Amino acid sequence: MKHFAKLLVTLLILTLTASSMVGCSKESNTGAQSGSSDVPQELTIAYGMDTDAKSIKGMGDMLLKIFSTDRLVELIDGKVQPSLATSWDIKDNGKTIVFHLRKDVKFSDGTPFTAEAVKFTYDRLKKFNNVNWTEVDKMEKVEVIDPYTVAFHIVPEQVGFVVLTSFNEYQSSILSPNSVEPKGDPGAPFSTLIGTGPWKVIDYKKDQYTVFAPNEHYYGKKATLQKVTVKDIPKAEGRVLALKSGDVDVIVDYYHGGSAYTPRNLLKSLKDDGFQVLKKEMPMTTALAFNYKKAPWNNVTLRQGINYAINKDDLAALFDGWINPAKDGLFSPSAPFMKEAGVKEYSYNVEEAKKLIKQAGFPEGYKPKMIVQSQNPDEVKLAELIKFQLAQVGIDVQLDVLEAGVYTDRQKKGDWDLRTYYIGGPGRRAYTRLDGRFNPTAAEFGGSGYFSSPQITPVLNKAVSSFDEQERLNSFKTLYSLFKEEAGGVALYYDAVFVVAKSNIKNIEYVSSEPRFDSVVVEKKK
Repeated sequence: MKHFAKLLVTLLILTLTASSMVGCSKESNTGAQSGSSDVPQELTIAYGMDTDAKSIKGMGDMLLKIFSTDRLVELIDGKVQPSLATSWDIKDNGKTIVFHLRKDVKFSDGTPFTAEAVKFTYDRLKKFNNVNWTEVDKMEKVEVIDPYTVAFHIVPEQVGFVVLTSFNEYQSSILSPNSVEPKGDPGAPFSTLIGTGPWKVIDYKKDQYTVFAPNEHYYGKKATLQKVTVKDIPKAEGRVLALKSGDVDVIVDYYHGGSAYTPRNLLKSLKDDGFQVLKKEMPMTTALAFNYKKAPWNNVTLRQGINYAINKDDLAALFDGWINPAKDGLFSPSAPFMKEAGVKEYSYNVEEAKKLIKQAGFPEGYKPKMIVQSQNPDEVKLAELIKFQLAQVGIDVQLDVLEAGVYTDRQKKGDWDLRTYYIGGPGRRAYTRLDGRFNPTAAEFGGSGYFSSPQITPVLNKAVSSFDEQERLNSFKTLYSLFKEEAGGVALYYDAVFVVAKSNIKNIEYVSSEPRFDSVVVEKKK
């Protein structure tokens, strides 16, 4: 019977992917330092969403951040690093954060970057109630001390390390007061994007394209390309077709979830067709959620049994080896303090799974409902294999593949047993999505079933709030261990951000998990 089950797994994987496992590509591509003189140094990128470059209330888009703006700080490998701020002081146990600003920076319109622009940006975020990720609701006041010093006064009950990391968020990108009309009015309508980044927006048509040119006032290394056009192509198959037809040069993932990414099972065929597939790992995990507040999923023994029933190597094989099975804990070793925690996930053990499921008293004849989003092909393939694996331990899962609106409605009503979700991401998302998934309020928001417990909550609060690195380390180690012990979900695989490019596009680089195009050159096609 064991041999028969293994054969069925193999057949299912072959049927779903129609391709064999391959190794992962390198994380960046290098080439000549300058393009061929007879080749236009222009790049066209396919992107799965609109950049919203002319109507933004905050700064919510990844590519706008990469091209046109900077933040006060960067967060690289879990460490807060200087950007527009050269240094900062944490005062009164975090109630005040004082930033000391660079003095050599100009906006793309040639006007100087000063503390007044920082205050304008955050006053505008507050005005438009853009509290998602920016933490502006935790800021009592922004005070300009002098042209190059600005202080943020934090609500006493809300101080913490996670507030400091928020100054790295996309929405926290610093805008010139000249970006609105009338100029300098935080509540005025948005006019044009004026930032301090290496690029400036020169043309934009909503839901169609954004065109960037080098910012001649940029304080850092000047961009090598003459122009970059970002095309909004919502469907993955449309982006792939545009690349193959030559209409675009590059496909960029939007890596914060949703469907604006290249399905992983297409990457091998793209590489076989001669395209570069560039991979950068990041601390983002796809996991299986239980509707843990209701029976039978409120039984930790059952949840542990399900963890043993999942063969993560087979899940990774579904995606041709482009992603890694989640065996090193809730996150990959690239997540904050994950290596130090040393937590290993449940190993694949069918007999142990059967024993625990029986011990938990799983109801005979009960068919768990797993809701799946039809617009996400990777999620559908994943669900089909999970259904197969759970059948090997006596659980007959009913797959409900649903359109987005129906899926959300079922989720909110709690009309489900199992579903998949993602947690983590680049930069501070490893911190914020822990809080946003596992604190008591968020864990139940919209029937999400993320997970929360009386044991996890106080440890989580300390992990995301303490300014002391050793205290954060100890809290994260405990948090990761508790999540495994309580089997709050099943970590399935660690994801990555991918860029697919023509072979003559060179020098795509990464900062943290973000692709950068400032040094790109276009070589002559061979």
